[in-house]
Amino acid sequence: MTLGASAALATAAIIALQAIAQQSTTPMPTMPSAEANRPADDPFAIFAMADEAQKAPISYAVWSEFVGKLVLFDTGHTEIGYRAIKQNAAPFLDDFVSAIQTLRPELLSKKEQLALWINLYNAQVVRVTTQRYPVRNVEALVNGPDWSTQSLGLSGIKLSLNDIRTHILARYFGDPRILATLLVPAQGGPEVQKQAASGPIIDAQLNAAAAQYINQGGVVVVKADVAYVSPVYTLNRMYFGGEDARLIAHLKQFAKPRLAAKLATVTRVETGKFDWALNDVAPRQNDFTAPSSSNGEQSSGS
Repeated sequence: MTLGASAALATAAIIALQAIAQQSTTPMPTMPSAEANRPADDPFAIFAMADEAQKAPISYAVWSEFVGKLVLFDTGHTEIGYRAIKQNAAPFLDDFVSAIQTLRPELLSKKEQLALWINLYNAQVVRVTTQRYPVRNVEALVNGPDWSTQSLGLSGIKLSLNDIRTHILARYFGDPRILATLLVPAQGGPEVQKQAASGPIIDAQLNAAAAQYINQGGVVVVKADVAYVSPVYTLNRMYFGGEDARLIAHLKQFAKPRLAAKLATVTRVETGKFDWALNDVAPRQNDFTAPSSSNGEQSSGS
């Protein structure tokens, strides 16, 4: 890898995520401080707002290029080159996360909002894991301050990774397919998607991620009438209204025929085993070049 490449990537991130006004014929409106207007009992209420008239898609193609260079996809499970990122590409993650935080979710359509939240969440997960690398205890990392501290901010609202997952995505979207798109820096977590989340194709991306994760080895293990399921699902039951029946139905929807047949006898769900080993890989290439384009090119589906 080259040190200059990380600076080029950071610049590309800023260009690729310029305010929507640059990609739309409608100027970005100015709004009063969200902090001043939010209800005292619901700090995230502003994120329930949306503007379905907003049509210009936001391109996160620079994230797709980053992932393509620093994630290993041909080992049976995706692995991330944290060491290579820490040595040469950490500035990109800092600037990419900062650039997303300049956007205003409440001024976007719901599909564009969802793509924004997924990309921000995943970039921040890789970022904080890289900052702590080498990580000896992934479970402690995920359950520690890096996930609970409100170190992010959009539209004047401070929020954490846990806030995004449990308060924003669960409350204002509630789609259980989302869980398969949110990175956990562990072998037992969802695989890294090759393409960044993108508003125009988000439904297809959610379907693909859900099918991929549910059929991943060890995520769902059926014994008699019990499904032992990854904590990615059982610890996020709010996405299923707290009901086992809805979780089981979701698993059946995306299960391949062999697993679906086993799920036909299931009546309850328990938390299964989870591989907390870091999803780490040594760098496989010596040269890391910046993305070839930063002109707002739309990313394709996964």
